Amino acid sequence: EMMPGECLGLIGNSGSGKSTFLNMIGGLDRPSAGKLYVDGKNLFQMTENELVKYKRSTVGFVWQNNARNLLPYLTAWENVMTPMLFVEEKEKAVSEEEKKKRALELLELVGLGHRKDSKLSQLSGGEQQRVAISRAIAHKPKIIFADEPTAELDSNTGLQVMKIFKELIEKQGVTIVM
Repeated sequence: EMMPGECLGLIGNSGSGKSTFLNMIGGLDRPSAGKLYVDGKNLFQMTENELVKYKRSTVGFVWQNNARNLLPYLTAWENVMTPMLFVEEKEKAVSEEEKKKRALELLELVGLGHRKDSKLSQLSGGEQQRVAISRAIAHKPKIIFADEPTAELDSNTGLQVMKIFKELIEKQGVTIVM
């Protein structure tokens, strides 16, 4: 059992099911047996519509491969704003300008405000991964699933990414499963 604001690292041999497990608790794959509860919700019993809402409101993803994280034809801020376009607003409608403002704030949070207008091809691997983290938290998820988020980065850049995850846990109470 994990509590809000915790970080869990899954360790195992290649092919042992780590990514499959992340896909199941992220609502991307359907488990075939057992029990799986996330945020008090039984993922086995969710309808397709409930799974869509779960993915839109509860979880965020950061993948090892940036091609899976980001859309290459969008700028950094447009990539970060994209998940906000699909969130159902409960209290009030949020304007496009407010969504853009949040996207820019999230890029500042990861030290990339100055690269907001850059396309994917203009960013280094570490910068792309930081944009991916901003995108993963844009819709204010409770849990972030990170599948080997530093595997393709050099050690210094990997440490920067891990520092950002630590700050997310401390400042925003996000739960992270890596």
